[in-house]
Amino acid sequence: MSARTEAAELTVMVMVTRADAVVVQERRKGTWDGLIFPGGHVERGESFLEAAVREVREETGLALREVRCCGMVHWSHRTRPERYLVLLYRGEGAGDLLPASPEGRNFWMPLKQFMGAEGKAPAMDAYLSCFLGEAGELFAEYDDDGTDPLVRASASERPSCR
Repeated sequence: MSARTEAAELTVMVMVTRADAVVVQERRKGTWDGLIFPGGHVERGESFLEAAVREVREETGLALREVRCCGMVHWSHRTRPERYLVLLYRGEGAGDLLPASPEGRNFWMPLKQFMGAEGKAPAMDAYLSCFLGEAGELFAEYDDDGTDPLVRASASERPSCR
């Protein structure tokens, strides 16, 4: 690997909407616990969009319609050539919501209630800035001692994923 190349872990997260509500998972897996949107890892040979649709189907039982990219969140390791990237999507959910998956309990919650809810997973408030169009990119550096706060790009600097 050259000095300009990094190993990357690729993931997606999806804000699934229906009317004024969003699908929320009460995740209890030991890492990144709390109220969170569905998502997961991009599999080899799969596009980010395909991963978003698959993860929502697997975790919630819902089909996605009118899916659009909302932004990205990524972290770069300070000393190792590693990066963790999350592409954020938003789409309308169709079908019946599974009550639970191996990720945790699923339920619909009004978006305004979710925004003010206690117990959201770490950094979800920052992620919401991308899902709601206030920012397009969040970035931080990390190492074994911790993670810096996410830095937000303004909406005018928002990358176009459309």
